Amino acid sequence: MKGKTFLKILLWSLAVLLLAAVITSAAGYFYYGRILRTYLTETVSRESKGLYKAEIGSLSLNLIAGNLTIDQFSLIPDTAFYRAHSATDSLSPLLVRISINKFRIRGFHVMDAVRYRKIDVKDIRFINPEITIFRMRMPEKTTEDTKKGKMTSIPLPKGLTSIELKEFSIENAKLEFVDCSRDSITRNSFPTCNILVKHILVDSAHHGQRRLFNADDISITLGAYSLPMKNGMNKLSFGEIGLSTGTGEVYVKNFHLEPLFNKHDYTRKLGYQTDWMDISIKELRFQRMNLRSLIFEGKMQAGLLEIDSLVLDDYRDKRIAPRPGFKPPMPQDGIRKLKTYLRVDTVILKNGKAFYAEQTGAVPGTIFFDKMSATFTGLTNDSVLLNAGLVSELKGTAYMMGKGKLDVTVNFDFGDKKNSFNFSALMGTVDMVEINPMLSNLLPARVVSGKINKLVVPMVYANDEEAKGHLLFYYNDLSVEVLDKKQTTWTKIKTGVINFAANDLVVNNDNPTKSGKMKTGVIFFKRDKEKGIINFFWKSTLSGLKSTMGFNSKAQKEMLKEEKQEAKAEKAKKSEVKEKETSKKKKK
Repeated sequence: MKGKTFLKILLWSLAVLLLAAVITSAAGYFYYGRILRTYLTETVSRESKGLYKAEIGSLSLNLIAGNLTIDQFSLIPDTAFYRAHSATDSLSPLLVRISINKFRIRGFHVMDAVRYRKIDVKDIRFINPEITIFRMRMPEKTTEDTKKGKMTSIPLPKGLTSIELKEFSIENAKLEFVDCSRDSITRNSFPTCNILVKHILVDSAHHGQRRLFNADDISITLGAYSLPMKNGMNKLSFGEIGLSTGTGEVYVKNFHLEPLFNKHDYTRKLGYQTDWMDISIKELRFQRMNLRSLIFEGKMQAGLLEIDSLVLDDYRDKRIAPRPGFKPPMPQDGIRKLKTYLRVDTVILKNGKAFYAEQTGAVPGTIFFDKMSATFTGLTNDSVLLNAGLVSELKGTAYMMGKGKLDVTVNFDFGDKKNSFNFSALMGTVDMVEINPMLSNLLPARVVSGKINKLVVPMVYANDEEAKGHLLFYYNDLSVEVLDKKQTTWTKIKTGVINFAANDLVVNNDNPTKSGKMKTGVIFFKRDKEKGIINFFWKSTLSGLKSTMGFNSKAQKEMLKEEKQEAKAEKAKKSEVKEKETSKKKKK
């Protein structure tokens, strides 16, 4: 049996009902609904070869008006039968169980069925049904059949020339989705579901290659829903989920990943240091989605993902000990190890905000970015593309503390086992006093004055182990004060000395200086593998800032020494070339 789906069973049952109604009416058995009911249940079992069975309480048929009403209707799949026969028969991996007190069919063209063997129906409505959808494990050999549309089309029943249904709707359904395609079974229940199918046409010319299940459009809307996460620490909720086969779109409105405990209690419940994250998104919208692959194989393929109004609130309490032995994966590792196939050509973020707080003392240090926008191309774990050397690019813009414009470009090689990537950044004018809410609560220091004219990170090359690059920090009137809350006589003297050293011996007030000398910072940072990639980005950049101000590690000093030697050698080489050219001119 090929492509025996719920819609095929429904339409075949409709055809049998109409033809049987005409026969029984002519024979004088019009009022014997029991005959039609028995014939229908036998036909469902026979046509599905035992995969489905139908249970019907009662039915009534009005031939003149072309209306049919069925009470207490159930369509029940046999999942054990599917497992036993799926390897030898191209059964659809989607099975549907439906139970409904009453459904109505309106607008039969009965005479067309009799004369032309053509079923033409205006609409079918299911009201308040209970629906369970099972996604079964698909045998490998059926993948090609799916590509050809054999499982996504409705075969035309024998004896009919066509079936046409203008509209099919399911209203206020209770929906449960059971995924049996993997080693463990997962269940998701949705209290509200609405389905609208427009213009189903089954004839010899339509086989489902372009129209999924022979329909112009299948629209599904799931109402508000929430569920606790497996770790018991967070809750996931959304306002609405919808999809349309006609437009190839899937959307999620009012997405919210919410911690179930406050910032103080969260890590203490876990017993180790981690990020407390509250994430909300006004709307996620996938466009040019391959719904065939999503429905039948669980593959996520889309041309575009738009993320509108992301708000991220991230807090880390560093007073709690880190999780022993935990090493968060790099993004490249996470993408490659996904169990689900993923390919999204372009991801666009607009109207984003991100807040980060880190606490080591009584008050957390805070920083935020708003007016965030970004474009990410080539988000995939497709092994063929990764092995071919696909480079995925992230380009983004944000405003630090709402003031300083920051442009960042990151290039990822997701196929590289060393997780290599590179990044560059440019930040515009901002008053350095703006960073005190982060700086003063994490370090015993604050910026008294200073203006960033421009911060340039030309290119940083990084991998699993380390990051290397340069940083150009253009600023004016920089003054830093080292704070010490224990203001004893000794600490006052010590603080004064440190302030003098910081401002007069190490840190230039201006860069470049008034004489035009530019001090370039060297970026070098060994990755802390117990921290995530955001920490890696920040600590790498910080190493360049510290280098600009004269604080260099041993490795940075070696890099500066090598650069000076290379520059000296290059200068000598140029001087030698110039001398040779001068010598040639003199000889002439």
